[in-house]
Amino acid sequence: MRVGVHSGHQGSQWHYFDDEDLQAVKAVLDAGALGTISPSPPLQALEKDFCDTFGSPYAMGVVNAMAGLHSAVAAAGAGAGDEVVVDSLVGFGGIAATFNNAIPVFADVRRDTHTMDPESLRSRLSERTKAVIVTQLWGLIADMDEIMAIAKQHNLMVIEDCAHAIFAQYNGKYAGAIGDIGVFSFQESKQLGTGEGGMILYKDPEVGKRLEQMITFGTMPERIALNYRITAVMAAIAGVQFKRTPGYVDICIRSAEHYNAAVADTDLIEAQVTPPGRVHTYHLWAATYEGDAKGLPMDDFIKVCEEKGFSCMWRYIQKAPYLYDVFQQPVAFGRGCPMQCPLRLRDVSYTPGLCPNAEDIMSKLLLVWTGGDPDAHKVAADNLRAAIEAVS
Repeated sequence: MRVGVHSGHQGSQWHYFDDEDLQAVKAVLDAGALGTISPSPPLQALEKDFCDTFGSPYAMGVVNAMAGLHSAVAAAGAGAGDEVVVDSLVGFGGIAATFNNAIPVFADVRRDTHTMDPESLRSRLSERTKAVIVTQLWGLIADMDEIMAIAKQHNLMVIEDCAHAIFAQYNGKYAGAIGDIGVFSFQESKQLGTGEGGMILYKDPEVGKRLEQMITFGTMPERIALNYRITAVMAAIAGVQFKRTPGYVDICIRSAEHYNAAVADTDLIEAQVTPPGRVHTYHLWAATYEGDAKGLPMDDFIKVCEEKGFSCMWRYIQKAPYLYDVFQQPVAFGRGCPMQCPLRLRDVSYTPGLCPNAEDIMSKLLLVWTGGDPDAHKVAADNLRAAIEAVS
């Protein structure tokens, strides 16, 4: 399966569940094996589908993507006093590092693509850096050739957060199969949405052993770990829905086209740029509002949008994730860890101005979830266009 704009996988219905889903669940219930601590046919089939489709040698189901990111950080060997470089527009990578008592070090993003800036990554490295978590943000893959080259030079594990980016492509390669580990989300808003659940792709069987130690154990674990197993029911539903996901992705791409067209000839709003060689799968359509510099404050434009019937997520989480108390006043372990760990090599501070591009983007960001009915998105895009024309 290869997804692109109007790729032949077009579907008109978003996240539909029918008798095929019911029969998959019934087969699990009839077998009486709802867990996956023992070999599970629906999970094995789903893992094989991911491997075959995305070109990865190995896959492992997981209860959700955050559990997958936590397990990936552990598999990288990052712990107390170690550092993990993460993105600065979302907090997921930073939280995953903190789960493992490793210090999150935030890299800035590129202004045009909203994805990790390789040069900022390079500037954030230290001898204690163990891994980099690259978020394939909103559905667009980052500059992975440069990131992988930096990682190879410094012997770092590259973890792709693909929660937004199932079927996204970079020079013919799929998200999740470029780095050392790729983590996908099945949360209900995602294009492969089963309520909860996730999948990890990986290349090295030794890494797989460390992932498995985190994800599943019986009476006594091999290491301090959590049970992060996906259930057989989740896997069975995901197996059916995975076949439909290219159609869901195409819905998102078609919906995003309406918004791209609405802002194509205005300088008030700059849509996220998709560089050549990449397929953006648009879990979210993202743009920045540039009207403040032209004398039209963003809050005034929001009021016009409301009058014209357009709504979206304005400014996302309002400020860069490292400016929140979970990082400013580390509460994960109650004693200032991991940021003040006595094993740390250096002090890592989280101050305004740390990632200028991310902070600027956040202050201007508008996000539109692209799932659902493409016709409704056409109406919404027309309303956005009407708001632009009203102030132009």
